[in-house]
Amino acid sequence: MEKVNIAKNGLTIKLSDFEGPIDLLLHLIKKSEMNIFDLPIAEITAQYLAFIHTQQAMQLDVASEYLVMAATLVKIKSSDLLPEEALDDLGFEEEYTDPREELMLQLLTYKQFQVASEVLRERENADQQSFSRVPMMTPDDLDYDTTLAPGLVLVDLQTAFTKLLQKKRQQRPIRRHVAAETYTLVEATHNINKHLINHRVGDHVLFTSLFDNMFEREQLVMTFLALLEMAKGKKIKLHQNHYQQEIYVEIEAFDEDE
Repeated sequence: MEKVNIAKNGLTIKLSDFEGPIDLLLHLIKKSEMNIFDLPIAEITAQYLAFIHTQQAMQLDVASEYLVMAATLVKIKSSDLLPEEALDDLGFEEEYTDPREELMLQLLTYKQFQVASEVLRERENADQQSFSRVPMMTPDDLDYDTTLAPGLVLVDLQTAFTKLLQKKRQQRPIRRHVAAETYTLVEATHNINKHLINHRVGDHVLFTSLFDNMFEREQLVMTFLALLEMAKGKKIKLHQNHYQQEIYVEIEAFDEDE
């Protein structure tokens, strides 16, 4: 196996420089300029295993979570060698979970948290260079409602989206058009607004209906991220009546020009 030299700013790094296996994977992906939506699993697996073996050769402890990720990558690589028809013949139509899609969602979610952390860090540094005045009185009628209904957390949305990905995988046509251009967050937000334009503020729309006629991973993921951004901007609110039931999108406000 080819030895991979992983470095930050010209310095050789070790596992302790990362917060976990997803952090390490994102570094490898960025370093090799790979596309998360179309990850060359054989190449990333080889690089990941080479780095783990290097750590072991240096007699450094490798946490179990890194070894679990190594096993997951090998599993995905092995499953890629089997055609989808072979998986169907094994009776996996209903219960099979595509580990590649789960990994992609974990990478995108972690990357979003990284960006958010960096923004907060920049704001903190800026605040240290400024002086604040005495806080003004807060109006009693100020709306402090969160974008998620009580009892609904991000994990519930991630679970619902993972199930949606599995369903779309089973439904997607054998021959399908692959878009040449990248599907952006702006496009996803625009298409969600087009879907909501015929509804009024306060109406509820089924979460899964916003993914109708979508089969490409990139479109599905960017639409999911656009929904999170709209919820954060208080343009929509997400509801779930009971645990593991359908999630609904409540329209709070939206810009028709977006």
